[in-house]
Amino acid sequence: MSRFSLRQQLVLPFVFLVIFVSAGIGWASYRAGGEAVDDLTQRVLVDMVNRISNATERHLARALTVLQVVAPDPKTVPRVQPFSDDLTSLERRFWAASGLFMEVNNYVYFGGEDGRFVGVNRVDKNFVELYLREPRSAQRRVYAVQGPGDRSVILRTDQYDARVRPWYGVAAKRGGPVWSPVYNDFTSKEPTITLAKSVYRADRSLAGVVATDVTLKALTDFLRTLTVSKNGVAFVMDGEGFMVATSGRELPFKMLKGVPERMQAGEMQTALIRDAYARVQQWKQDKIDLRTPTTHAFSGSSGTVEIAAATLGDKYGVDWITVVAVPRSDFMAGVTRNFYQGILFAGFCVLIALGLGLSSLNRVLCDIRALTNAAKKLGNGEPLPLLNRMRSDEIGQLAQTFSEMEHNLRIDRLTAVFNRESLHAQIGFLQRQAALKPSRQSAFALLFIDLDHFKSINDHHGHSAGDQVLMTVATRLKTAIRISDVVARYGGDEFVVLLKGVQSASDVIAAEDKIRAVVEQPIALEHGIARVGVSLGWAMFPQDGEDPQGLIKIADSRMFETKKLRKAAR
Repeated sequence: MSRFSLRQQLVLPFVFLVIFVSAGIGWASYRAGGEAVDDLTQRVLVDMVNRISNATERHLARALTVLQVVAPDPKTVPRVQPFSDDLTSLERRFWAASGLFMEVNNYVYFGGEDGRFVGVNRVDKNFVELYLREPRSAQRRVYAVQGPGDRSVILRTDQYDARVRPWYGVAAKRGGPVWSPVYNDFTSKEPTITLAKSVYRADRSLAGVVATDVTLKALTDFLRTLTVSKNGVAFVMDGEGFMVATSGRELPFKMLKGVPERMQAGEMQTALIRDAYARVQQWKQDKIDLRTPTTHAFSGSSGTVEIAAATLGDKYGVDWITVVAVPRSDFMAGVTRNFYQGILFAGFCVLIALGLGLSSLNRVLCDIRALTNAAKKLGNGEPLPLLNRMRSDEIGQLAQTFSEMEHNLRIDRLTAVFNRESLHAQIGFLQRQAALKPSRQSAFALLFIDLDHFKSINDHHGHSAGDQVLMTVATRLKTAIRISDVVARYGGDEFVVLLKGVQSASDVIAAEDKIRAVVEQPIALEHGIARVGVSLGWAMFPQDGEDPQGLIKIADSRMFETKKLRKAAR
């Protein structure tokens, strides 16, 4: 439609805009810039607080997922499964659980009521420690191991007794998962918080406590990856004012006789932390609700300080507060510098832009907004809206490309079902919808499906026959589920079924039985008959966790357990 390219439509008006700058609007621009900084400051601080709170709560949620793998909640499984305190069995389970989220929850362990103990600590990808204390043994042994059952390298022994540790007593008195108070770890002496859960035998007697740690050092390392500002600081403290983590170079604890001791925020050497702590304490005295981010500007020893704070972790049983504090000069420095650099060019911009660029720019921006909205919907797993394909310039070409990209990005070319990326997008969309409107209808389940004997089909009949089997299985999966459910090829011979609006584990099991009955029917090939079996594992949202990756890992893990049982039964 337009004879000019998009580059020309955008650049030419602003070339004239830059040339004919009006110095007369400089003062008004500066005032507007100051007001914009005030608004921007609050938005940036609130966004930073939310990012820290969300990331920290994600660590807490992943700890719950780890314990769910080791000791599932009875509400999430078809039948009650009494806990077995057999150390060999627990060792294998801890190997799987400790590898789910190695960056934080890499240590999973069990302390028995009779003194037995087993724990797997993935120090890094190449070094794993096994902590083991047999019943009635006086010492705990620590091994460097390569896999379950390895006892070849013993590192040390100690007098560790889980029953006297802070996390054990807290969990033994509670029926569900509970966070311990912050304490110094037995081995590293670092301040640590533990998620622990009491477990019971078939006769309902206490078997012991399973647990996983979140070290405060891990949270501090995360905060230090954030860019607050040149002189700003972000930190997390508990309800009593003790430091949990900080983005600054100063550690949130001090060494006393070689042992770390936690510090209160008011004792920190960083003046900005002390000033922010005093302001938060004043808010608490004034009974200001910090469940949503609260912002304020005040005069401190660092000059005018912008601060935002909010509580976090309440739904996970911890009473923490996220605080972000930034000297206002950090925000104003860039505005002032840019103002003086741009004051010579600012005057005529508005006049020229109104005359030459406004009409064309509005038209371009309107289509760009439509494309932006389409990109968001594509990322969320929603259908694309109707786009303007009548333009002959770059925007028209981009609109056409978007429509083609929707199909290419979402659909697996071989099986014509959704691909892995589209599955993740749709799970993320359901999770966001559940956060906005929590209800029973917002629950969903994932069925992880792996084909048995598929390799033998490729070996005996060829890869073309294998492709035919995959296409047939995909078609059968679509016929075995409701129209509202989703089938996706996860990779190779693995499929994932997204069941929307499921209410209980029995619904999932019913779908699982139907899928198995439909898919395991013989498949006619060009030169013979193929038979495939299916091994299934499932996970439910939100019972099995709220992290999409964690749900898929749980379903995958359960699928492998099913596959092992099927192999053992043959």
